[in-house]
Amino acid sequence: MDREYITKHRMVTYYNQVRIIKSLGKSVTNILEIGILNSIFAHLMSPNGYQVTTADINPDLKPDILLNLMTDFELPKDTFDVIVAFQVLEHIPYDFFEKVLIKFSEASKKYVVISLPYQSIFMTLQFHASFAWTPKYLKLEIPKFWHSTPLSEEHYWEIGLKGYPKKRILKSIETTGLKLKRQFQDPYYPYHYFFVLEK
Repeated sequence: MDREYITKHRMVTYYNQVRIIKSLGKSVTNILEIGILNSIFAHLMSPNGYQVTTADINPDLKPDILLNLMTDFELPKDTFDVIVAFQVLEHIPYDFFEKVLIKFSEASKKYVVISLPYQSIFMTLQFHASFAWTPKYLKLEIPKFWHSTPLSEEHYWEIGLKGYPKKRILKSIETTGLKLKRQFQDPYYPYHYFFVLEK
């Protein structure tokens, strides 16, 4: 595993992934994880009573389901309590985005949770005192709407770049019939933008 991939920022993201799933309630126990890479999410969830089924395009990662999102793939319908795809969908052309979300919705009993890269210029101030357990943040952020190059060569697109404002992504989500339950960024690492979607 590449040491540089497991950064402090990414560990904050894993924390948020776990926190989101737990916030969905005790009835959510059966998870389909799309795009596994290092399996950290599954390792964090499994000891806590969650059943995690994995899906990936790379057979070397030994996923439970071999899955190519750029094909007319099929998943078992109404099978999983939640389907998660963290930092995955930017790896396929945007033309596939809505089609893939519809497939996820069909396979999920209730929830679909995704995160996407959000490229912006930002400044975050944290206020943390010894008498207050939860820190407070002030975040100023401007999407890079004049820019068109994703941070990673493996990404086809990123929120905030020219042609991909957040409102376009929200419109696509609405088109699929999924409802937006929650959206947020962690001010410590706003590059990862989370969407909690509900059938």
